[in-house]
Amino acid sequence: MMESVKIAAASLAFWVGYYWYKLFDKTPWYSYLSLRKLFYTSNTQFNKRLSDRIAKQNPVYPITSANGVLGNLSQGDLASISQRIQQDGYYVFPTFLDDATIAYLTELSFRTKAKLIPKPAQGNAEDFFKRDEPQTIKYQYFEKDLVQDAVIQKLIADPSILAVSQAFLKSKPVLDLISMWWSTAVSSQASSEVAQLYHWDMERIKFLKFFFYLTDVDTNTGPHCYVKGSNNGFPEAVRRDGRIQDEEISKAYPADKLVEITGKRGAILAVDTSGFHKGKNLSRADRLLLQFEFANSLFGINTESFEIANPSPEFKKASTAYPFVFQRYLLK
Repeated sequence: MMESVKIAAASLAFWVGYYWYKLFDKTPWYSYLSLRKLFYTSNTQFNKRLSDRIAKQNPVYPITSANGVLGNLSQGDLASISQRIQQDGYYVFPTFLDDATIAYLTELSFRTKAKLIPKPAQGNAEDFFKRDEPQTIKYQYFEKDLVQDAVIQKLIADPSILAVSQAFLKSKPVLDLISMWWSTAVSSQASSEVAQLYHWDMERIKFLKFFFYLTDVDTNTGPHCYVKGSNNGFPEAVRRDGRIQDEEISKAYPADKLVEITGKRGAILAVDTSGFHKGKNLSRADRLLLQFEFANSLFGINTESFEIANPSPEFKKASTAYPFVFQRYLLK
């Protein structure tokens, strides 16, 4: 009885905040927390129903070309990729990011300051990453810096990435996150703070993340771990918010559902991280990862907008053609 009352209260709080967001482009904190509760108490169904509604209200762009870093994708390819993500929760593309782009992004990471997570007891909260002298587990770069880079701008404007995003979301996508980070092996223990324990994400109502492995990733160097199919619902034993220990996940799911996604330098993944996942803690070396997230709405965690000082030609063209996608970025 008490849980039913809590769910009813969460539903009311969500809808009040959802219409507030529609009016003012800001999500009240209580509505975001209500979204999280409604997601797991409905076993993912609340978000699916709401996403169907959003798809009707904000239908997809008529993208005529899906030729880019993910390949030259036909409508059949897009439907197949979307179906695989819906079924399994992830898709590994057969194409790879080119060596020149990887080399450039790696060099960019060495000359750009990052946030250190967790902050070392002795040291700075922000610093440059030095591969031979890592100070903490994660070096997280700031979106405000990444989005100014012409190479990253070209990638976020890539037609194949936009096409896969909206094929999965079934509505116009909005780019709500650009992220890049180094992970290191300075700690042998999995860290909750840097998402090395199983969890599900719920920044938005529906979303898709693209991961680019910029270093070789094997079982010892931080593969993305995913519980196959968990984006479609959770067993009751793990149907809750927060971090979940490996032992609980292993009891709740058969071994063949626990997938480590390894890959060579340049591998590209599309992942619905509303399913259970984690970044495996590293036992050696390090890992550099680039991530983009596209969503069907910016309802959720409130985000910043950024002015782009020197937009690339590709980014200018895409921003003009797809204003909803790039609404967070203001071109000078």
